[in-house]
Amino acid sequence: MKEWRQTIAFICTVVVTLVTLATLMLSQFASMRAEHADIRMEMRAGFVDTRMEMRAGFDTVRAQARIEQAATLEELAAIRDQLNSVDRRTARIEGSLSGIEIAPEPADEE
Repeated sequence: MKEWRQTIAFICTVVVTLVTLATLMLSQFASMRAEHADIRMEMRAGFVDTRMEMRAGFDTVRAQARIEQAATLEELAAIRDQLNSVDRRTARIEGSLSGIEIAPEPADEE
């Protein structure tokens, strides 16, 4: 009978130890899940910040490109005006050389 009591006490001790270990493992698992959730939130916040920085950089580059495009278009318009002026002067010079007065054509308005 004494052996049975010792066996039952041993089994109870093992069960209590296993339950305690399971409880500790569950607690540790819950802690790890909370830490994982915190890390995910930090990563998500970092991703949003990076995305916003990239968007701001993209908007800046696009604005600079538009300014450069406008300047280029203005330069092209000035060059076109100069070429039209040269064409009119060339027509006057050719007319004067041939002895015929030629009235230059009016500049095309675009």
